[in-house]
Amino acid sequence: MNSLARAGFACAVLVSLAGCATPGAEPQVSAPAAAPTPVAPPPYVGLASGAFGDSLDAANKTTANNAEVAALTSGERKTWRGDDGVYGYVAPGAANGDCRDFSHTVYINGRPKTGNGSACRAPDGGWKLKG
Repeated sequence: MNSLARAGFACAVLVSLAGCATPGAEPQVSAPAAAPTPVAPPPYVGLASGAFGDSLDAANKTTANNAEVAALTSGERKTWRGDDGVYGYVAPGAANGDCRDFSHTVYINGRPKTGNGSACRAPDGGWKLKG
């Protein structure tokens, strides 16, 4: 009788487990939720993107703007060298809260051209040129 009770219990367990899945169906496994992809800040539009950099090609503008971001972030002078002998440097001023003034000198054909600007930290953590 004891073995009959065990068999009945085993049968009950199997029946209850069988009700959980459709015969022949693959078990459903839910994929883990994907982590949200962080949104990159928009590209920095610096002095080189405006009239100051009208003599620069797109690659040199990008290089010059990257130097502005590096100087604004570090508070240290940053030099850059682009294509065709174009080069320059960015000299940041002291931080004023979330903003910083700077000067940017570009040399094209050995002739310097200097522009001044001010940029502030944007809510996304990047920099935004004032004005």
